[in-house]
Amino acid sequence: MTHEIIDYGQFADRLRRQEGRPRWELLAEVQREWGFEDPGGEPGHSRWGGENQKHGIDWELPIPVALNEWWDSPLNSFAFNPRLYWVHTQWPPKISDLDVTAGGSLIGPDDDTRVCVFMSEYHYAHEWGYLAAEAEHPDPKVLVSLNGEWVVQSRSLSEFLMQLAFERMPAHYGYSLRVGRDTVEADREIVRRLESSYTDLGLLPWQEMHTDALSYGAPDAVIRHGRGRGADRPIVINARTREALTDVARTLGLEWTDKDVKGPSEVPRPLENLNPAALPEGERDPRGRWAVVARGYPQPTAVPGAAAALVELPGAVRSVAADEGALTLAAGDTEGVVHVRETDDEDPETIALPLHRAPVTALTCVRLESGKRWVFSGDANGVIRFWPTRRKPLRAPLDRRSTPVTALAAALLPTGPALAVLWQDGLLRVRDLATDDVANLRLGTGIRFLGLDPDGTLHTTDAEGTSSLRLDLEKLWPVRGMRLRMDDIDWGSLWTARGPGHQIPDLIVKVGSDDKKTAMDAVHDLYRLLVSKEASSTAAVPAIPFLAELMTDPDNQARSTLLLLIADLADVREARGGRGDAQLAAVRQTLPMLRYLHDDPAGPIRWAANELEQNCSRGPES
Repeated sequence: MTHEIIDYGQFADRLRRQEGRPRWELLAEVQREWGFEDPGGEPGHSRWGGENQKHGIDWELPIPVALNEWWDSPLNSFAFNPRLYWVHTQWPPKISDLDVTAGGSLIGPDDDTRVCVFMSEYHYAHEWGYLAAEAEHPDPKVLVSLNGEWVVQSRSLSEFLMQLAFERMPAHYGYSLRVGRDTVEADREIVRRLESSYTDLGLLPWQEMHTDALSYGAPDAVIRHGRGRGADRPIVINARTREALTDVARTLGLEWTDKDVKGPSEVPRPLENLNPAALPEGERDPRGRWAVVARGYPQPTAVPGAAAALVELPGAVRSVAADEGALTLAAGDTEGVVHVRETDDEDPETIALPLHRAPVTALTCVRLESGKRWVFSGDANGVIRFWPTRRKPLRAPLDRRSTPVTALAAALLPTGPALAVLWQDGLLRVRDLATDDVANLRLGTGIRFLGLDPDGTLHTTDAEGTSSLRLDLEKLWPVRGMRLRMDDIDWGSLWTARGPGHQIPDLIVKVGSDDKKTAMDAVHDLYRLLVSKEASSTAAVPAIPFLAELMTDPDNQARSTLLLLIADLADVREARGGRGDAQLAAVRQTLPMLRYLHDDPAGPIRWAANELEQNCSRGPES
């Protein structure tokens, strides 16, 4: 896909064109351009969830429409990820101890001098608020407290919240180059080149932490010029691509190294690049997780027409589903609403919930042995929601990828309930709902329907026919049994270098992930928590057998680093007492199952196996 270049030198024109358009349209554009994606589900933070102060609230004052809209809007990225912003919110807005001057430039002589504070900088160095005299305005201007007085920060609440996103998101999602004060003062031409080469964004200077910052726009980049005693880094370049950053840096005449450039803190997972699915009879997964046992032309199981009738608006139905016996019917519509009816109720009624913010593209239902009904829904944004029909839906999405959901299937397998999800790029994810273990099957594009039988047979239907895949559940979820065994250990009573060992089992499971970055990150986290020459982490001993078990999987994505972790856990030369003996003994017990790695074709594996043997031959000091 070709990258679309956004010229932020034209942003001032976009700001002017915003007048008369939907209030949050520009905020949505800015967030999307810099990489924020609606995660789906319900936000984890609400207006009542901040460090709200209960004193100083005038309950008689109205709250501006724009502030209420922002809190209720799915465009409120703060509600989904407050750590992007490093601010505290206040609800309801409280009256500040600091008034504005009556008759000054902000208000008239007879106006209310109070300021309603709705947000504070993380260390409470500044507060942001609006005039009590403008509380009835739908979108009043925003003030910031500076050195004992209030000054105008933004021309409206909606502009402020967009500008706040512009201040925070580029540094998180983009590439950054921060230029120190000494460099800028040594070459005054840097600022002159900035002002002559680029146009400011049209926003008022951002006032925070003793800095008055004016931002300029460039193709795919924003340059922040901080002025004032708080500007330790007077020039900060944030860019959507590394190329855009280097273009600006060259224009400003800067010198830098690769180490000076900070990459994005969060990068979206790439989509698959798969060919159309080809699943003839006899086709097998190289890892033994599935085999095609039949290929033919059976049609997918029909869903009773009563399911589509749950949606009253003609033409709005996008997907339908029913469980075995059609005791649960479900339909999804173009507005993201899921409609469910349990037909065996004494007085059946349809319950409709707006679970999605995009058309519902797939549904599936499953009935458990206990009689509980579960409904799963997927949408055009790639979000999966889970609704146990006799309870509230889970607030957080069960899963999400940045491509539409094509099909869903669920069944009660011998291992328990399972869900199969197919996305448009051809990735099929099979999830064990008891342990949350997943298997990613890259079957290919073009599959339109899924079916899942209780015996573990998966049916995939494309334009040419249907393939039946027999799933090997043990190989599909190799860490499932391991997770169940880990549940028998009281990890909270064991210690790591950073405290109780609650997170150790989850990290061990992640080491077995199909995703290389997830597996590598988990190994590095385990290094940080468990490795110590003093054998200070008591959680290491029970963790070692599980790590060795993962090492025997030839498809493990972090094999060489994982083997080095096991080897380093045997290096307890500085341990005192029995802790080192116990940890070394645990590693030595794994040697018989790992010695074959001395003949591994990969050099790093052979080297790590040698390290393991050497460390096991040495004991802790007595």
